[in-house]
Amino acid sequence: MPGMRKKKNPMKYKKEEVMDPESESRKEKKKEKKKEKALKKQILDRQQGLKKVKLVQPEVYIPKAESRLLLIYKIIKDADIEDILQGGQLNINTHPIFAKASDAGEEYKQWFPENTLFKYNGLWKSEQQRLTKVQYLSDFLNKIRTNRYWDQQTINKDINTIFRNAYQRCEDQQSYNHLCQLWNTTQNKLYNLLESYDKIRQEDLQEMIKNKQDVKVIVNKWPIVPNLQEMRSYQLIEDYEPNPNSEPYITQINKKLATDKKPDVCPINCACFDLNLMGQFSYEKTTWNSLCENRVRRVECQNHQGTDKTCYNQQIQNKQYIQVNKDVEETYCWGIDYHTRINIQETLPTDISQKDKTEFISQKLMVAINQLKQNGWNMDLACDYIISQYKQDGSITKLDKQMAKQLKKVLRYDQPKDGFRVHTKGLGLVCINKVGIKTNSLIIPYLGEIYQPWRWYEKQDFIKKQMRDNNQKDILPDFYNIMLDIHRDDPKGIDYLFVDPIIKGNYSSRLSHSCNPNCGTVTTVSNGRYVIGMYAMRDIQYGEELTFDYCSTTESKAEYQQAICLCGQERCKIRYLQLSNSKEYNQIIDREHCFLTRNAILLRACNDSKHLDDELLNQYNIKSSILNDCPTWLINWTIYILQFIENEKQLYKQELDAKYAQETETNKWNAFVVQQNADERLQNLVFTLDKIKYFLKQTKSDNQPLYQLKDSELMQELWKEYSDKKNEQSLLNEMYNFFQSKNLKKYVDIISSTHKYINQNKSTLSYREQLIITRVMFLGLSHLLIQNQHQFHYEALSLILYFMSFTYTYFRPFEYEGFSSVQFDDIEWRKVGSFRKKVKNETRSYSSQFVWGQLVGWFKQTVVSPQASLSQDRRGTLSYPSLTSFEKFERTYPFQPTKNQSSRQFFLEHILEKPSYMWPPELASWSYRNTYKLYGTIQFEQFFSEELGQDFLEQVITKYSDPLENKIEIMIQYENIKNPNCTDIIRKYFEFIKPHLGENILQITEIIRAPARYKRTIYVDTSKREQLYERLKNEGKSEQADFLYRFRSIFSIII
Repeated sequence: MPGMRKKKNPMKYKKEEVMDPESESRKEKKKEKKKEKALKKQILDRQQGLKKVKLVQPEVYIPKAESRLLLIYKIIKDADIEDILQGGQLNINTHPIFAKASDAGEEYKQWFPENTLFKYNGLWKSEQQRLTKVQYLSDFLNKIRTNRYWDQQTINKDINTIFRNAYQRCEDQQSYNHLCQLWNTTQNKLYNLLESYDKIRQEDLQEMIKNKQDVKVIVNKWPIVPNLQEMRSYQLIEDYEPNPNSEPYITQINKKLATDKKPDVCPINCACFDLNLMGQFSYEKTTWNSLCENRVRRVECQNHQGTDKTCYNQQIQNKQYIQVNKDVEETYCWGIDYHTRINIQETLPTDISQKDKTEFISQKLMVAINQLKQNGWNMDLACDYIISQYKQDGSITKLDKQMAKQLKKVLRYDQPKDGFRVHTKGLGLVCINKVGIKTNSLIIPYLGEIYQPWRWYEKQDFIKKQMRDNNQKDILPDFYNIMLDIHRDDPKGIDYLFVDPIIKGNYSSRLSHSCNPNCGTVTTVSNGRYVIGMYAMRDIQYGEELTFDYCSTTESKAEYQQAICLCGQERCKIRYLQLSNSKEYNQIIDREHCFLTRNAILLRACNDSKHLDDELLNQYNIKSSILNDCPTWLINWTIYILQFIENEKQLYKQELDAKYAQETETNKWNAFVVQQNADERLQNLVFTLDKIKYFLKQTKSDNQPLYQLKDSELMQELWKEYSDKKNEQSLLNEMYNFFQSKNLKKYVDIISSTHKYINQNKSTLSYREQLIITRVMFLGLSHLLIQNQHQFHYEALSLILYFMSFTYTYFRPFEYEGFSSVQFDDIEWRKVGSFRKKVKNETRSYSSQFVWGQLVGWFKQTVVSPQASLSQDRRGTLSYPSLTSFEKFERTYPFQPTKNQSSRQFFLEHILEKPSYMWPPELASWSYRNTYKLYGTIQFEQFFSEELGQDFLEQVITKYSDPLENKIEIMIQYENIKNPNCTDIIRKYFEFIKPHLGENILQITEIIRAPARYKRTIYVDTSKREQLYERLKNEGKSEQADFLYRFRSIFSIII
């Protein structure tokens, strides 16, 4: 895996220095702030999942205690003028000052342990002069700087040892007298400093523990010792069990699991005959680095040339599983969060290497904790276990013992127990085989109930519903599912299934998550069928817990915040769930694939009668497994989405490269992140297709979800059964009645006259020309409304009519027949702890607009009701408010200004800046009840009718307050793009209607300006696009040129 990326011009932090003995009044707050800022930055980088962060050795920060110790050192050093305690000679001939020393008493007894003295030449000497780590005052300073003093007793002991060492070097009574004088001088000064040391240590530790609260597990009660009777149980199965377990779903799932991918014949010297030569698994390549070709292809062997030796690439078909109670044990397992791990690291001596600390925490401490069974929450007992096993267990070193002893001292100050907590992970799997488990060994197949994506997300929706109903919505649900991915090189193409062992499975579901796991899952072909195998990715030692990386993502920030990881590993990602879509990734989809763009793509796909180019389908290995039963419009929509995914990859890579310094490792990591996110997009695309196919099968329909109205149909819908009598069969009838109810005869006359004008010229006017005349009428009505004041919201109605005069495309959704899904007989979603819940007899209702909602929101799978989200998102963006919205006399608009602007001006500028944002109904109280089921807006036109150019919306909206003649000119400009040679028709009708439009004196004065915003580059003029293509080729930018050519017809290209 590539290394950590560096941002361009990164902010640098100075390494925290140990306090100078000469300056006790150091600016500790400033130093603490810097350290916390650096740590938060590191945590944020890990949470975003964008960087591979190398965990630097934490710097110890215990200012008060360290300052106190350095002051003690300074007092002793200042008193020791002749450096006696640094190894200087104690001899009256070389040190005349000794002669001034008065006779001393029996101070030496304080320097020796009891029963270790004997008299020699008038002085007391120890029977055994054993060397210690602290012999001189410099050794004392070194231990201060390396964070080795955690109690007053050890400090006193080491000071005594320094004096004892000096005493051993005394040659006469006079030397001894001087040493005692030095002792008495310093002791008087040190007494008060040492007396309160333990209290200061505890205060410093509590201050350290207060930090990093966002990366710790928050519980109301601790410790929590699970009751085995309440632990999740499972029904043992030996093969996948389809859900629903009935036809035709059983056949559908078995068809997906079956494959024509066959193994090759292995040579007689193939690597598969030796477990040690099988090769490591490459997470980057998602396959094995093996000399066995079948292993590389993730296919189990079947035939070998002329040998009957045991093949280790047949473990699934031969059922060579790791046995429970022989090799592994289902038992209590415990873990520590990132908060606890950092606290342990910061309290261990700083002169111990990061590697040794990591090995101690991950391999010694965690093993010891799990050895304690139900007492694993007690870290103090775990330290005792390590200390007791020293010399008995060859894997525990003297250094491990030292760290365990220091950790025990630290734990005394953790009151209340808040900084070094061990949390339950429930029942896990621990290796009990004395020789361990070798790399490449098959643990066991990962079995459970198996779901197609549509069924799996039905289950997730039910679980969320039940959690809300049971007041459990803020609790992270238990999940054990894993995704079975059909290989990319499978003849039938990629596909995905979900395996969930929460009710039915085997012991593989006991494995906990780890960010540095010893096991991993690999989807493998065995006997012509896909199976998920759980393999040992490295050697697993006796007593070690078996773990694997869940590699799970969530779209819920609430779930993400709760998913605190307990692996305790050095490279812990802090949370075992990752938020899908990074900030940069979300920005791209909001900018390049917004709500209106997605609807434009869908309508374009529904309009296409022929298959588009299959190149991208082949590139992404989307073949028969997914495309079977897909109607043409759905296949074309898939191709459009793949084009977006490919475009997004390019843009995302550009943004990452611009953000981070260009280094080899950085480039590799950027490419990895881009591909990972593209794979996630591809998965969501496949999940959506599976849902849509299921829906179409159930409704026995292959109709496209959107239908663009033809000119004749649209004309019929606008003027249907029009009459001067009160009638609301059409939009124009409703408009006519609205104006009539307000006694606005001039407006009524315009509508009536236009209707007569069209009827009189029906023989010479095409439906398209009749629509042009209707749009000019809307423009005239809009302009007339703002010449006078009225007792209703005439300004807003004028805006909507103005928008309608530039709306050319209208479409209508197909009304599918709704249905209810297959019933869930038993959903168990909470099996750990005191809260257990089963849901019975649940079904899901699918509405007629499910297809539209799901396709527009294809990149999200956790939306319970996509049609409801669609209904909100299309307010104002795809559907104008109904006329009844303007009955009241008010001046509010969906978006309210925050500056000195009019509501109307702010509303228009907001549309220009964020055209795809739905119009909130709460502020303006506008109704979006679409009686006529007609969808189409001026914003949608900007995204659908690319021939209008990138400035269409801006040009039209900014002309709203212009004189009518200017509006007519801009209308002629765009009508001729959509409908060439229509100028005469517009001008002729304009002259007809002009007498009804008044004196052209407007009641509005503000000027609408387009705010600074992101502008897409759209190439409508082929010659311009070709010129740019040639220029890029000549400049050597072949990749950009090919990219432009490839997506010339679908997406706007940013160069």
